[in-house]
Amino acid sequence: MDLHCQKAVLGDTANVGINYGMVADNLPPPTEVVELLKSISISKVKIYSTNRKVLRAFRNTGISFTVGIGNEDVASLISLESAMRWLHDNVLLYLPDTQISAIAVGNEAFSGNDTILMSNVLKAMQNIYVCLSNLGLSGKIHVSTPHSLAVLQNSYPPSAGSFLPELVQPFMKPLLSLLSISGSPFMINAYPFFAYKASPSTVNLEYALFLNREGMQDRSTGLLYYGMLDAQVDAIYSAMAGLGFNNVKVIVSETGWPSRGDADEAGANLKNAQIYNSNLIRRVASMKGTPLKPNVSLEAYVFALFNENMKPGPASERHYGLFMPDGMKSYDFGLDNPMSSTLYAANDVSASSNSLARYAAFWITPALYLLSSLSGNLIAASAF
Repeated sequence: MDLHCQKAVLGDTANVGINYGMVADNLPPPTEVVELLKSISISKVKIYSTNRKVLRAFRNTGISFTVGIGNEDVASLISLESAMRWLHDNVLLYLPDTQISAIAVGNEAFSGNDTILMSNVLKAMQNIYVCLSNLGLSGKIHVSTPHSLAVLQNSYPPSAGSFLPELVQPFMKPLLSLLSISGSPFMINAYPFFAYKASPSTVNLEYALFLNREGMQDRSTGLLYYGMLDAQVDAIYSAMAGLGFNNVKVIVSETGWPSRGDADEAGANLKNAQIYNSNLIRRVASMKGTPLKPNVSLEAYVFALFNENMKPGPASERHYGLFMPDGMKSYDFGLDNPMSSTLYAANDVSASSNSLARYAAFWITPALYLLSSLSGNLIAASAF
């Protein structure tokens, strides 16, 4: 395989964030992570807790945080008093020295069958928003919850995206009302890798890696899609519009590609990870929107900062990191120089050839796959 690439001007990295997971026993201290992130011009970080050492280490750095509340902790926030206490202990304590711009309540809670958890997430979000409003912080700190693509009933074509009917009335409508009122984004964890892994014989790898130069057309709108991630995001926009919500922004709260996997994990290798994340960063740094929302620039958080050696599940779960625990890069992902990035060509793809003609059949007949999410839950996610 011949590797050839071309240098392309990289735009503004302000919309490029990173997920800083810590399910490992060999990671560098947060003070060293600060310098690591500064060296690659990352100014947005998402963590899955309110880790005190991390939040203190990032004081006065100019790096803003999305902090997380685990699914297991959501039930403790269904009263206003408990929500205010949580805010005091986990957010107010660090302001203004540490910038906290968003709170992610739970993770992929609406993907399973636990309606009690779903109700608690919604109630906790409402309570946190009320408390932030009372504190005069609702315009500075967003409140949302990350979703998997399993919340969609339809994703093909993107313009026909719709939510699962059983989620609409009890959960999605009140959730979207809250996001609309508060100006908070709809967070989506979107992984083209999962789609390719589930069906490598029908999913076009070039399309998953942002390498499709001909584009896939949504025949209902005539819009062309050159990468699966854009189609996934637009399916969410369409689903929200179908419920009457056109003013809620979509943020990709997780996306990435593993550099290693088990023998049965198609496409999980270093070259594909390098191509996907390099092109993802270049795509987001262009500050362009999706075909359906061209004037709303795409914002995405790469998963993940480090390989995490204690994550359960298949080998891929422990190999999403842009960096090794010792601070060395897993591969070149294009942020060495803030003025340039590597754009990989189609014949750099590390897999067997996937013709556009073969993918066209998949575009016409979407498949629903049962996939393992990064949180270890079993989720259904559409590929398009």
